[in-house]
Amino acid sequence: MSPDSFTWSRWRQFGLFSKLGIACRQSDIMCFRGILSRHMIGWIEAERLSCRPKEKQFAVMFLEDDNFSWCHLTECEFLAVMDRMR
Repeated sequence: MSPDSFTWSRWRQFGLFSKLGIACRQSDIMCFRGILSRHMIGWIEAERLSCRPKEKQFAVMFLEDDNFSWCHLTECEFLAVMDRMR
C-alpha cells in the first residue's frame, strides 16, 4: 500500500482490536490472527511511513464495517497473521 494511506485519522480510529477484545499483546494477536487476517487489506514496512514510522515493524491496514484503520505489528505478529491468509 502507499505510505499516504496510513494517516493519523485512520490510526486514531483503530477499533478492530477493541471490538474483538484484543489487548495489543502478541499472545492476543496470535489467538485472533485468523479473524485479523480476514480484515487485513494491506501493509507496508513501518519505517517508510511519515505518520508514526517504526523500525522493524509493519503498518497493517484493516477494513471493518466500512472503516479503514491501521496499527503496527511486529514482524512475528505480521508473519503469523499473513500465514493465516494462505
